[in-house]
Amino acid sequence: MSDLERRLGTYGAAVDEAAERLLVSLPEFQSMYDMHRYHLGWLDQSMSRIVGPPGKKLRPALCLLVAESIATDWGPALPAATAVELVHNFSLIHDDIQDNSPLRRFRPAVWSLWGIAQGINAGDALLIVAEQALLEAESPLPPEVALGALRLLNATCRALCEGQYLDMLWENEPVVTVEQYLEMIERKTARLFQCAAELGAFCVGAGPYVQAQVGRFASALGLAFQAADDLLGIWSPEAETGKTADLDVANRKKTLPVVLGLAAPPSAESDQLHALFRLDRLLTAEETFEATTILENLGAREQATGRARAYRDAALQELRQVPVPTGASILEEFVTTVLPSV
Repeated sequence: MSDLERRLGTYGAAVDEAAERLLVSLPEFQSMYDMHRYHLGWLDQSMSRIVGPPGKKLRPALCLLVAESIATDWGPALPAATAVELVHNFSLIHDDIQDNSPLRRFRPAVWSLWGIAQGINAGDALLIVAEQALLEAESPLPPEVALGALRLLNATCRALCEGQYLDMLWENEPVVTVEQYLEMIERKTARLFQCAAELGAFCVGAGPYVQAQVGRFASALGLAFQAADDLLGIWSPEAETGKTADLDVANRKKTLPVVLGLAAPPSAESDQLHALFRLDRLLTAEETFEATTILENLGAREQATGRARAYRDAALQELRQVPVPTGASILEEFVTTVLPSV
């Protein structure tokens, strides 16, 4: 086991333990919080406990790696890392409803089992629990640190909602520019990576320059992650993504390869791609296959891969400007872990 793998395991277990303490409730509400426990991977569909590794938990891991790289002690950043993980999962519960995605991590999504109304309620509750992670931690943060961290977390949650708004809004737009796409994923994805890194630095007392620089590094990493995820959502099998294959294309979502494909010069294939994405309904399996083939033929897959690599390189460049001489190498290794296919 590598040093990074060991750290990720330690971080993941600590975050799970901190989150579980927050989900303790009165007996009459246990079934509601069991929805969270199920979504977080602690329970199976029969509500039996699952025994297994805690998972990589990339965003809280980034928070704690940054904290440890700066101050050698990641403990003070654990409440922030827990909050980041719960915010991420609140957004996933809602995303699955909004995307009509029946699967999450190879299992039925929360809304598939409990219905849309209870799924919305579960997501809302988890957002509140995320805020409580900062304010009611077992080892409390100093009041001024907790308040600063909560301000950053809330600003990030607002940005997440703005990004999701744009993502859904543009499903019905015939064309979305690359600039508009970047505006959307900067809010929907990159901002939470940025928040995680900045919180890790802030909670261990780093100054404004270091906090801002790790934020720039993490934001670029988040852009690369989303670009790579967009590629996986079209060209990787369900066994790798844990979600229904080609659902993004079937829903006519404006992911990076689609945006690039729709921007291709006029041709018979590009005209057909535009026609498919103007349809006001879910694409059929045959139409989805046709659209995916056209995207490949137009070079959208290659272009999107190139952009993901460019964002990754930008992240590494920003990382080199962070004054963490003892922690830079582990953060570089983390970048490779986050982006295995780039």
